[in-house]
Amino acid sequence: MILSAMKHSVLGFVTLACVTSLSAQSQTGRGARPTEPPHKRATEVGWRLAAGEQSYSSIDGDRLKKYVEQLTAMARRYRDNGHPQFWGRIIGTEADHENARWLMDRLKAIGLADVHEQEFDLPPQWMPKSWSVTLTASGKTIGVDTAQPTYQGVATPAGGLDVDAVWVGFGSDADLSMAPDVRGKAAFFYSTDIASRHIGVMDGAIKRLSDRGAAAIFVVQGIPGNLRTQFYPVNSPVPTFSVGQKDGFAVRDVIGQSNGAARAAIRFDVDRVPNLTSGTVWATLPGATDETAFVVAHRDGWFEGANDNASGVATLLGIAEYFAKMPKDARRRTIVFLGTTGHHNSTAESGAWLAQHPETFAKTAVLLNCEHTGAAATSHTATRLANDAAVSTWFAGGDRLADIAAKALDSFGVPTYPESAAAPAGEIGRYFHLAPSIQVMTAAGGGFVWHSDGETAETISATGIAAVTRAYAKIVADTMAVPLAELRTRQQSQ
Repeated sequence: MILSAMKHSVLGFVTLACVTSLSAQSQTGRGARPTEPPHKRATEVGWRLAAGEQSYSSIDGDRLKKYVEQLTAMARRYRDNGHPQFWGRIIGTEADHENARWLMDRLKAIGLADVHEQEFDLPPQWMPKSWSVTLTASGKTIGVDTAQPTYQGVATPAGGLDVDAVWVGFGSDADLSMAPDVRGKAAFFYSTDIASRHIGVMDGAIKRLSDRGAAAIFVVQGIPGNLRTQFYPVNSPVPTFSVGQKDGFAVRDVIGQSNGAARAAIRFDVDRVPNLTSGTVWATLPGATDETAFVVAHRDGWFEGANDNASGVATLLGIAEYFAKMPKDARRRTIVFLGTTGHHNSTAESGAWLAQHPETFAKTAVLLNCEHTGAAATSHTATRLANDAAVSTWFAGGDRLADIAAKALDSFGVPTYPESAAAPAGEIGRYFHLAPSIQVMTAAGGGFVWHSDGETAETISATGIAAVTRAYAKIVADTMAVPLAELRTRQQSQ
C-alpha cells in the first residue's frame, strides 16, 4: 500500500512537472528560456577566522561597507546639487569638504586625539562646465551620452566643433593606413586596453591620432554595457573623450552606413576655478612610545568612487576602531591616521607635502596605504559580480616587512598575485621610500568598473574589505614587536 501510494505520488509530480513545463513553453515560445528569475547565491566566499585570530572578528565587513555607502551618498548629493556631468568627491568642492568633516567626526567618535585638518590652497582647478556630443548622418541624429572628457582635457572653441566623423578601428598604424584621413575630423577608436586609462591607452593611439591632425578623439571602451569612464590626463592637444561601448557601437554603425557623410557636433566648456581649498585630515592614537605607524587613505574619488577610494577610507576607520579599543600600553607605537587630499588632480597636495617633509616619518616603523581595498571580482560583462573579492597587487618595503605582510594576507585569505610589486602605485607613490611601506590594492583599481559611474557600493565585497582590513591591522600589530631599526633596514629579496 505504501509503495503504491508513493508510485501515485511520483506519477502525480511528474505529470505536474510536465504540465508546468509545457505551460512555460507555451508562454515563452518553443525552446525559449523560462520566465522565472535565475537563482541567486548571495553568500560571499571567504576564509573563517583561525582560532588564534578571533580578536580581529570585531573588524566587520558589513560595518565597513556602511561607511562606503555613506561616502558614495556624498558623491551623489554633489551630482544632484547641480553637477550632473563631472561629479564625485571632487577635490576643492563641497563634496570634498563634506567628507573631510565626516571623517573627522568619525575619528573623534572613535576616541582619537588631535583630530584636525591641514588645509591647502589649491592652484586653479580644472572643472568642466558642460559638454555634449552628437552624431548626424542621413537625417538621423544620435546623442553620445556617455562621452566623458579626459581629465585636464582641452575645451572646444567657443562655438564648438562640427566636423566629419570617422571610425579608425583600434587606432593602430595598420588601422590608420586603411582608414580615411583623420585630419580635422572626429576620430573614434575601440580600446580593449581597459586597464590603461591614461596616456598609454592602446599603445599610444591617442598620440597617433593627434599627430595626424584629428580635431577630436574618442576612446570607445571595450567593456560591455554603457559606462561613463573618467580617464586620467592623456596629454592630448585636442578635445578627447571616453565613450561607453553601447554608444560607441551605435556611432560605429552610423559612420559605417553613412558612406563618409557622418558629422560630429562637439561642445565642451571648461573653467579653471581659483581660490579653492582642500586638506589632509590628521588624527592620532597615542602609544607607549614616540615611534609611529602611519595609516593613509585618500579621500577623493570620481563618480561614486566606491572602491577608489571610499573602501580605503573605510579600511582606515576599521583599523582605527580596532586599535582604539586597546589600552594605550598595549600599543607600543603611536598610530597616525591621514585622510589625504588625494591624487585625482594635477598636484596631489598631500603627497607633495609629505615628500617634502621626510622628518614626518623619521621614527615610522610601518606606513600603510589603504586604497582600493574592497572590490568584488567582476567578469568581462562589467557589472556581473562574483561572490568573492577581486585579486590584489601587493607591495612591501623590505624582506622583514614582506614576511609579516605575507603571513597576514594568508591569515585572512586575501587573494593576491604571488609576486609583490616593485613599487606601490597610488597615493603613497611619492613618499613610500621614506618609511617601511605596505600596500594591498585591487588590481587595475577594481576591475572593469574602475573610475566609472558603475563603481557603486554594490561592487564592494564585505568579505573582501574585512579581510584586507584585518590583514592590515595584523600587520600593524605584528610589527609592534619588531625593533624599529630592523624594520627600517630595507633588505630586498634577490
